Amino acid sequence: MKKLYFFLVAMILPVAMWAQMPSAYSLRVLNQTPWPQQYVIFGDEICGPCGSTYASVTLTIAPMSTITYPNSTPLGGSYPPTMNKGIVGAKILNGPIVCSPGGGTVGQPPCGLPPSYGYVTIVPGCTPAGPTKATWIPAQNCELPAQLIFQP
Repeated sequence: MKKLYFFLVAMILPVAMWAQMPSAYSLRVLNQTPWPQQYVIFGDEICGPCGSTYASVTLTIAPMSTITYPNSTPLGGSYPPTMNKGIVGAKILNGPIVCSPGGGTVGQPPCGLPPSYGYVTIVPGCTPAGPTKATWIPAQNCELPAQLIFQP
């Protein structure tokens, strides 16, 4: 019976690991906080390796809003403007760059990136606003979107 159990686990584990891809094709960002949030998206080739060959400009999402990036071309930075690349994760900034904020990283679990990051949001004027949690919901295959959710 033990051998059968280990055989079943051995068969299921690779399928579970394969189900989550190292990169996503697109990204949906939801800000459920009353403060603007800043982040930088990074990635590599679509369905390819875990990496940060490409990085967006610093992006900002307004309070209580949603942005959908249908692919990587509108991200700017080192992402090519005419050729789609993979999205692996996000560097979360605790606040505006002028405030010299700290930050954390979230992203695709197969790349060893954490699924969440907790911090205190710093608003323009460099004052603390409140606790925030950034959570990455991974893409289940490289043709589906990942999600980045900011919650108070």
